[in-house]
Amino acid sequence: MRVLFVVTSYPRFVGDVITPWLVELIRRLKSRGVDISVFTSSYRGLGNQVIAGVRVFRFRYFLKRFERLTHEETAVDRMTRGPINFLLPLFYLAFGCRAIARLTKHEKFDIVHVHWPFPHVLFGVLGKRFGQARLYSSFYGVEVRLLKKKMAVLRRPFSALVNKSDRVTAISNHTAEELCGIVRKPVEIIPFSAAADGRAGKTSDKHEILFVGRLVSRKGVRYLLEGFHLIHKSVPHRLVIIGSGQQRGQLEAMAVELGIADRVVFTGMVSDEDLNRYYRSCSFLVLPAVYDEKGDTEGLGVVLLEAMSCGKPVIASGVGGITDIVVDQRNGLLVPPADADALARAIMTLVKNDRLRREMGRAARKTVDEKFNWDKIVGDMLRLYGYSNGSK
Repeated sequence: MRVLFVVTSYPRFVGDVITPWLVELIRRLKSRGVDISVFTSSYRGLGNQVIAGVRVFRFRYFLKRFERLTHEETAVDRMTRGPINFLLPLFYLAFGCRAIARLTKHEKFDIVHVHWPFPHVLFGVLGKRFGQARLYSSFYGVEVRLLKKKMAVLRRPFSALVNKSDRVTAISNHTAEELCGIVRKPVEIIPFSAAADGRAGKTSDKHEILFVGRLVSRKGVRYLLEGFHLIHKSVPHRLVIIGSGQQRGQLEAMAVELGIADRVVFTGMVSDEDLNRYYRSCSFLVLPAVYDEKGDTEGLGVVLLEAMSCGKPVIASGVGGITDIVVDQRNGLLVPPADADALARAIMTLVKNDRLRREMGRAARKTVDEKFNWDKIVGDMLRLYGYSNGSK
């Protein structure tokens, strides 16, 4: 079986930290005999590649120095940075349509699988038509909210296109519910799992409270800093913030203003190996997600799964797809979004109760093993494809 993944961005080189869970999904599907190729955009003139045995077809859409709509940040954020960036999506769509029509006309695929269908379902429909392939669409949440909040005028034509899909999936129940009124066929829930198995290696507790993610408003890190400020004199822990993003400078300044800069570490991006070490040695992870000014929030929360696979409990906001993962008082604690006081109380609950932390950690690992293990996810995807025992 030959499957073409249509994605917004894809690693530009081995070790590039872009959608590692998607790379892991592709690796596992290939190990089961599915021939996966990737269709995505160029970055600064980058052409077709083979990365870790995966053929990557990249389409050019503008002058080399301006081909930065994707990969470094979200396209929506990039569009706000000047008039040329605002026009880039038109070229992106036009040249992407031409490229996928040519590709699927000459390279035959059984399935064109579109990830983040708004606006990429347009590529998928053309791939279905020119390649005589089945069309699958998988939603992650952010694109649905973008459509509803910012581009509602496109809702009807988008709905007409996406309903040409043979199958539709969503990564969480929350995302599936958001598709009501847009998708007219059953939406199947297929999440993703941790990009790597964090259970390799010993775990410990170095009195570190961990956050991992992009430093953007929807992650809610400012509320974590405020919450930590409320209790930092009562706990021996330091707060470790892993990730980069447009809010890093603002958040570092905020830590200084709150008088906690000596207890907060901003690491920036770290290697996969170092990240796994942080997961294994932290006391617990906090994901204080909120709805941002665009109405966006967490579609699922892969960092939760990564920490939980190491047997660590988590604290998270009860928003988006997070509630598919975290069961309050069982494998972690759920708090209201944008509530520093609630975060402070939850942190103190886990800091003060070693037994509760261990019990929740065991339940967290069990959650990943039972609901979010890769064998189950890949099996569900293969059944979706109608692929078993090496045949379609």
